[in-house]
Amino acid sequence: MPDNIENWSYPFPGGAAHPFAELTSLAKANGGYYPMGANGLWHGGVHFDKGTDTALDQSSVRCIADGEVIAYRIDEQYPISEYTGDIPLIKRAPFSTGFVLVRHRLSPPPLGTTPTSTAPALIFYSLYMHLQDWAGYQRQTNLPHPEFWGDGTYRVETQGSALNVRAEANQNAAILAALSNGARIKIGAGNGEFRKLLSIVSGTAEPALEPTGDEEALPGYLAIKFLKAQREPQAMDKVVALDAPIPIKAGDLIGHLGQYQNQSEGTPQPLLHLEVFSCDDVPAFIASSRAHAARLPDEQRTLLKIHKGASKLIPHRAGISPNISDEGVTIGVDLILPQSLLDSLPADAKLIAPASNDGTSCSPEIRWWRLDNLLADQDGQPISGWLAEQEMITTRHSPWEWEGYDFIEDGERPVNALAYHLEALRRLNEDERASYQGMIDLSDKGPIKQRLHAILDGNGDQKITPEEIRTAISKPWHAQSIAQLITRHESEWFWNPGKWDELDELMDHNSAAPNPDWVEEKKRIEKLSWWKDLTGKYGIAADGVVWHFQPIGLLAGYVNGRRINITVQMLKKVFEGLLNTSTKDALLKEIASQISENAQQYKLDTPLRLSHFFAQVRQEIGPSCSISEDFTYSAAGLKGTFKYFRLHPDEAELYGYANRRYVSPGYQAAIANRAYGGRNGNDDMASGDGWKYRGRGLKHLTGKSNYREFSIFHEKFWNEPVNFVDHPELLEDFKYTVRSGVYFWLSHNLANEADKGSSSNEVDAITRVINQATDSYEERRINFTRIYNNEKTFDAL
Repeated sequence: MPDNIENWSYPFPGGAAHPFAELTSLAKANGGYYPMGANGLWHGGVHFDKGTDTALDQSSVRCIADGEVIAYRIDEQYPISEYTGDIPLIKRAPFSTGFVLVRHRLSPPPLGTTPTSTAPALIFYSLYMHLQDWAGYQRQTNLPHPEFWGDGTYRVETQGSALNVRAEANQNAAILAALSNGARIKIGAGNGEFRKLLSIVSGTAEPALEPTGDEEALPGYLAIKFLKAQREPQAMDKVVALDAPIPIKAGDLIGHLGQYQNQSEGTPQPLLHLEVFSCDDVPAFIASSRAHAARLPDEQRTLLKIHKGASKLIPHRAGISPNISDEGVTIGVDLILPQSLLDSLPADAKLIAPASNDGTSCSPEIRWWRLDNLLADQDGQPISGWLAEQEMITTRHSPWEWEGYDFIEDGERPVNALAYHLEALRRLNEDERASYQGMIDLSDKGPIKQRLHAILDGNGDQKITPEEIRTAISKPWHAQSIAQLITRHESEWFWNPGKWDELDELMDHNSAAPNPDWVEEKKRIEKLSWWKDLTGKYGIAADGVVWHFQPIGLLAGYVNGRRINITVQMLKKVFEGLLNTSTKDALLKEIASQISENAQQYKLDTPLRLSHFFAQVRQEIGPSCSISEDFTYSAAGLKGTFKYFRLHPDEAELYGYANRRYVSPGYQAAIANRAYGGRNGNDDMASGDGWKYRGRGLKHLTGKSNYREFSIFHEKFWNEPVNFVDHPELLEDFKYTVRSGVYFWLSHNLANEADKGSSSNEVDAITRVINQATDSYEERRINFTRIYNNEKTFDAL
């Protein structure tokens, strides 16, 4: 059984600016809404596709909570459906059947340490469907592979030269052979800079190596910094039910969006279907959770509920603080706001009116929040302004109360749902309408339709369409109401041919006059199914009828809930020996502020992650916090650091500081242009790009291509377009100095590496990503040990 969840994450790198941003972004999807899809049929998850790509970084798929991988499937190549096109053409439409299934344990915090304080628990599953095929990984060789594929093989990755096999585990030992660059090998476990060579899977060693004595392993040791772990799935085109579950953390790599083409689409589209379900008795768990929550301390009440008709929003007026007696607009909707959203508001959108007592009257302390476009008036129109948090008018709740959640048990047949859908879209003629009216009425009176009517039947025609759902979930108050529906329904991944055969008549199919496209569609539905491969394993219900949660709505109550407080004093311990200047203090304040406000979003929310991050930053910018690369080198230093000067030793002697000309900025630029000309997207030495795109920021971002990638990432992640290629000097603005370091940390998934532990292996692995050829591996290990183990800089968080 998995451990209880400690951490949560949105399914893509970086997540959203706040919970409602991710929830309402689902309105941009081309289909796949919850709980009714674009085809009008019941839908147990949510889709992320080409429509949501503009709002989210969909470069990879992340696990939403701590748990354990129990099964997966990967297509070697996407299967193909062949639909009829313009006769005699055939439309070949690929579709991904790849998925990963993760099991989780959800339980509220205990009330004490005695056996009677045991908290209720729920086992639920997160499903990541329609993932990339193996052929896609083969085409994109730099694409990271999920760790749960691990088979213990490594690839030799040097600058092109062979890798020496040493007789002992040190760099001064005798050389036994040289392994070709790109060779795939297996190695033994261990610490330090070397690993035992066990076998060669592919590639060559010169001279050839043979086991010695009775040992099966090959002789020799390899420098770990030149080895990259290779991960491949156990099998393809079949469900892999793992014999032993593999632990996975929130935010760990699950895979990448796969390709999916429906019959009506002209080209394949990227797609992820994300689903959360439980085979347990969910209503019983929530009843127990609510009773348990009533006894939890007040600090667990991290949700603020605004009640329809109770509060008002006071319009914002520059320079004037709001007052309870001010005129405002009555709020016409219920909405629950996580404290993490309130904490993330800008400083000028939060204020506290202190308590007062003038002898004749008294008023309590009041917290005010300025909320923009999250609420609506009594006509359903969006409103903005100041909200006062007032006892009895606004209420505080724990996520474990499940405030606002409702249960729906629904067994609607697809044939009824499709008849209803076609009627809602005005696609039935009079005869068809009369024939299917009974089915349409049954669907209309079903529990899901009735609940949706109450939330969003905007045009008053009493027919719910996918377009109405899309419009509704673009509004935070409607999106949250729909997300709080927990539905019990047969899983769409449970192959039940009878329910699909019932659609034959609506699809104009019979044995005498078959509809080949519908036959092909049913084959696709069967191939997508996987439920029966896992029935009876890991608690998967045999009948396929389970409770479904809207996954992003579930996350909203938990993700980004932990706020940390990084202080300047902590950072001064990191940068020991720091010169006390106002400039450096300003930088440390910016670092502390940004990370404290965005710790979980930046994946810098644990002492271990922070220690790994700052061990590298300390080495990159030094105790003086030099955020722009310094090219003050001796001749030996130039040759030891830059390949150009090793090839041109005479120029190293010319520009080395022994000549006392290094003080000239012109000489610094000359060194940079030679060192970086023609590298990392820079033009040649004469272009001046080497100096223009020199190392800047917390991780000394270097090279035009990296500045360009930072610009792209910055606009997506921070929703702020900045052209760092045209204005590279902006990286010396402290805000962007910090963000450039965060960008590197997130874009290279270094939090995942940091989470593996506190040994030198993890430090070295992160160092290799930042600067594989550096000679400072030992210094970075020392930095980490001092920050994490010795001074325990961040243990107070």
